[in-house]
Amino acid sequence: MNHNKIIYGFFLILFVFFTGCKKEEVINTKQPGTVEIEFDNVAIINNVPIQLTMATPGSTEYPYSNALGQKFNINLLRYFISKIELTGPNGESFSDPLSAAAADTKGYYLVDESDVNSQFVKLKDVPAGTYTKLTFTLGVDVDGVQEGAVGGILDPATNKMFWNWNFGYIAVKMEGQSDASNGGVSGTETLEGGSEHGIAYHVGGWKNIDNSAFIYNNKRMTFEFDVNLNVEKLEQPHIHMYFDVLKLFTGINDIDFSGNHNVHKPVDGQPVAENMEHAFRYDHIHQ
Repeated sequence: MNHNKIIYGFFLILFVFFTGCKKEEVINTKQPGTVEIEFDNVAIINNVPIQLTMATPGSTEYPYSNALGQKFNINLLRYFISKIELTGPNGESFSDPLSAAAADTKGYYLVDESDVNSQFVKLKDVPAGTYTKLTFTLGVDVDGVQEGAVGGILDPATNKMFWNWNFGYIAVKMEGQSDASNGGVSGTETLEGGSEHGIAYHVGGWKNIDNSAFIYNNKRMTFEFDVNLNVEKLEQPHIHMYFDVLKLFTGINDIDFSGNHNVHKPVDGQPVAENMEHAFRYDHIHQ
C-alpha cells in the first residue's frame, strides 16, 4: 500500500513539474513585448559613423564637407518619423497605432539632435514572434495634417515643424553655416538677420498638385535585418539605426551651398528630399 502511494506521489510530482514548465513557456513566449528603436544622428566619413558636433549659430568652424567639397556646420537637426511597422517571415505583423487629435497624438515621433530622449522610440504591445523588417515614413502624411487644432508632438506651437495647413509639416529641418553660402536665409530658428553664411533646409510636403509649389516629399522606407528580431514578454530588443546627415546633400543630387541654401517650400526642397531617404541605415540589433 505504501509502495503504491510512493509511485503515485512520484508521478504526481512529474505531472506538476511538466505542467508548470509548459504553463511558464506560454507566458514567456506568447505575450506581447516591447521594441526600442534608436535613431542615432551621425556623419559617416570613410564608412565610420562619427557623432555630430553641433555648432553655435554664426560659427565659422566647419567640420563637415558635402560632395562638392564645400564645408559646413550644423546648428539644428530635427525630423519626423511615423507609421512604423514590423513584419516577419511567418505572417508576423505589427503597425504602431496612429492617431491625431486636439487632445493628443499617437504614432508620430519627433527626433531632435538636441534632445537625447527623443532619439529613442519605444513600441509597446508588439505581438510575440520573429521579425525581419522595419518600415517607417519620414515625415507626416495626410493622416496627421489636420485643419483644426492638433496636440501632442504634432502641436505646431511646440514642435516648430509646421508651415501651414496647405504645406503641412516639415519632414526634415536642418540649419547651419557654410563659407560657400552667400547668406540671405530667412524663416529660421537659429540664424538671425539673414546670417552671412547661413544654410537652411526645411524639407517636406504631403501632397502633389501639378504645376504648383505642392510636392509630396515624405519618404516610405523598409530595412531588412541581418539577424532575427525576437519579440516576447521577457525580451526588450533594441534596433540601432543611423541617420547620416551628410547624405542629405549627396546621392541622387549634389547640393550646392552657393546656390541652393535657403529652402522653405516643398517644391524647392525636392532635390534634398530625393537624397534624404538614403540618409537612413540599419546598423544592428541588441537582443
